[in-house]
Parts: sequence; C-alpha cells; structure tokens
Amino acid sequence: MKITRKKNGKYTTRVRVKINGEWAARRLTDDDKDELLYRATRLKNMYKKQEIEDKNKKWRMGEFYHLVIDTFKTEKVSDSTIDLYRLAYDQFDAYFGDIELEAVTRIDYQNFINHLGNDYSLSTVDTRHRKIRALFYIAVDLGYIKNSPTKGAVMSGKDVSKDKVMFMESDKVTLLLTELKKEYSVVNAAIMLAVNAGLRFEEIIALTKKDIDFKNRIVHVTKAWDYKYKNDFVDTKTKKSRKIFIDASTNEYLKSYVAWHDSHTSDTANEYGLIFNNKGKSKPVTNNTVNTAIKRLCHKIETDEITIHRLRHTHTCLCVEAGLDIIYVSDRLGHQNINTTLKYYTHLSKTIRDNNQERVDKFFAS
Repeated sequence: MKITRKKNGKYTTRVRVKINGEWAARRLTDDDKDELLYRATRLKNMYKKQEIEDKNKKWRMGEFYHLVIDTFKTEKVSDSTIDLYRLAYDQFDAYFGDIELEAVTRIDYQNFINHLGNDYSLSTVDTRHRKIRALFYIAVDLGYIKNSPTKGAVMSGKDVSKDKVMFMESDKVTLLLTELKKEYSVVNAAIMLAVNAGLRFEEIIALTKKDIDFKNRIVHVTKAWDYKYKNDFVDTKTKKSRKIFIDASTNEYLKSYVAWHDSHTSDTANEYGLIFNNKGKSKPVTNNTVNTAIKRLCHKIETDEITIHRLRHTHTCLCVEAGLDIIYVSDRLGHQNINTTLKYYTHLSKTIRDNNQERVDKFFAS
C-alpha cells in the first residue's frame, strides 16, 4: 500500500476493493500517517468481509436481479435492453417464484424453456433465455453459485421466421420505387431511403440536412433517434458512425425531397432540424405511420406485406444481387459482426438463387 504526502502536509493513499465483483479504487486522506494506515486496513477488511458474506449468502433471484440491473446495467446499456431483462425476469419469476439461485437445476430450467415454447416463438424464447443466462453467468463470476443451470439449454418454440416474409423480391422493389416517386412525402422518402440505403428506421428519422453530402453522394450516419423512450437523439446501435454511398438516382431524389420538405415545413417548429418530420411537428414521423403506408403500398403492387425493417433486409439482398462483397455490405449496414450479415443469407431471394444456379451451370459445363 503506497502512502504519499501532499503539499498541504496530509497523507493520502488509494485502496483497491472489490464491490459486487468489480474492482474499484477508494482514496483516503488523513493528517496522521498511522491513522491513515489503520483506516485503509479497516476498509479493506470491511469489503473483504462483505465479499465473503455475499458468497455465503443464499441469493434469491429477485434480490440478485435488482443487484445486477443497478450495478452492471443501469446507465450502461440502452433502455430497450433493460426492458428485455425485465421481461425475462418477470417470466422467470412467474414460473419459479422468488427462488434461490442455487435451487434451480438444469432440468428445472429446461422445463421453464419448454414452458415458454408453448406460447412464444423460437426467437422470443431465445431472447428471454439469453437474458436469464447472462444473470446466472454473472452469479457464477461473482462466486454466488458454482454452475449455471442455463448451460446446455435447448430452445423451444415455433420457428415463425419460416412463415414470415423476410424481404421483397427485386421485381416488386421496382414497382414499389415507381409508386414512391409519384409524389413527395415524408413517409415515401423514408421508405425510399430504407430500400436504397439500408439504414435502420431510427437512423433514417434522425437525419438532418447536415448529414447529407449531395456533392459526393454520401449519407453520414452519426446518430439515431430514440422514438420509444427519450424522443431525442442517441448513439447508433453500434455506437459507431458510418458513411453510406448512394446511387445517383437516389441522390437526386433525396435532393429534390429536401427542397420539397423545406417548402412544406416550418423552421420554427422543427427545432431539431430533422428532414423526416411532418409539417408543424418537432418530432419525426412514427414507425407505425411508416409501416401502415408500406402495408398499403404492398397491397397496391400485389405483394406480401412487409415492414420498414424488412426493407433493410431487402437492401441486403439487392446488394448481393448487385455482386457487392459481404464485407462491404456488412459495413454499409452498420453490423458490428459480419455473422449478423451472413444470417440474412439464409433468406436469399429467388433472383440470387437463380443467378447462382446459372453460374454453377456455366462453370461446371465448361
């Protein structure tokens, strides 16, 4: 333990202690060196004793859940992530009650997963599982339990993704774009950008004129809009900015749309400088409004209903059809991990499959 003397004559030291499984520094200052040493030793012993008591304690899920959320999650993760933890905990609590962590066996937990699978889709069950698994893994790391009962759990539930339309085929995209170009509107422009640039909805509605470089045909994605909780600018999903190159046609459309938007909105009402807000509104267009418009357009062009998020998937397929490499596509979409991009390849469009079959035929025939 290093003790130093400050210019004012006082003695100071830093004591490293473990609080809720994480190391933290506590600075102590005193006029007397021996008294400072005594206080520092007492502080270390106090936290050591607390750590031992915590490990020997029979933790119940309710108390432990709140400990984890308050210590490791609050103000460190997004509000939507906190909500996912809450949903998972509520369903765990509804099934087990406020059970001791050590009392949950792997069989018990698998039965819980099977129980969820009776009412929820496979993806929802997996989401709940990953949050509960994270809680138990933290308990293991802290030494509160020896093993996690979530280890090796097999997911249950209906794989509804097989029945969902994941993207729009390129021939229908052509019809959609034709409809969008018939008239300018906030909704139509948002849909256009989702198809031709692949931005997330929250990234689209956060755009301002400063974010678009028409000369170089670049859309600067530097932020997102939290439309669920804060109704304000937030970081992008990956906390990173990126530049999206857009084609000449989309660039001209966007330039004309911004001019139209300026003539149809009030600067005094648009305090954030948004380009996807409705007339007289300071907040952007809603997700529900855009999805309702897409639903109407899908009926008009006689194709299966799709959402604004599925149009992002559609953009992925269009990029692959254009022959763009996977690394470029992943960077364009703002995926933190290339495996996220590869996941979309399980829903390849008919055009891509046909093109690949043609290539196989030509290559091996020669």
